Amino acid sequence: GEEIARLMPVVARLREQRPDAVLSVDTLKAGTARAALEGGADIINDVTAATGDGRMLDVAARAKAPLVLMHMRGTPKTMMGDEMKTYHNVVGEVSQYLLERAAACARAGLGKDKVILDPGLGFAKDLEGNLALCHGLGEMTGHGIPVLLAGSRKGFIGKVLGDLPAEERLEGTMALSAAALYAGAQMVRVHDVKENVRLIRMLEAIRRCQ
Repeated sequence: GEEIARLMPVVARLREQRPDAVLSVDTLKAGTARAALEGGADIINDVTAATGDGRMLDVAARAKAPLVLMHMRGTPKTMMGDEMKTYHNVVGEVSQYLLERAAACARAGLGKDKVILDPGLGFAKDLEGNLALCHGLGEMTGHGIPVLLAGSRKGFIGKVLGDLPAEERLEGTMALSAAALYAGAQMVRVHDVKENVRLIRMLEAIRRCQ
């Protein structure tokens, strides 16, 4: 109830001021998702890949709303424990998990055009795991399901570039956007929209000249 009370005035105001905008609401609670969609939101982003609340798939299917499925182990409080960040093959395991969740969506009535896969950079992954997922993103993009890479200003960028603070991670973020484009991803989520859009438009122009 508290989530809905805080969220709905914001959704209503954004919808009023930006009627053409695509609004995404981040929640793992089906009740919040239902209220948001009824109030004008377009997309639900669930960091539990719709496993945290058993009603989430039904809410998204009834609204025919796109659902972002993100990979995460544990909870936000426990996800950075060593056992949570240990994988035999991080790319294969994350891809398999998300495809299984996409199959669950299909059984609930959400087709490939309503599902978005997010490998969950920074969620139960160490530095090498995050880099491996960026390098192997193509393994996730070849299944006809849109893929979202959300690595903007993440801590692992700062580590790679010499312990840079969040506000100095633009170039690293743009490198991730370029890698996502070449891997076949359809979306990137970023803080610095203008710079990343210009990068992607330039790369698209270069790729068209083949």
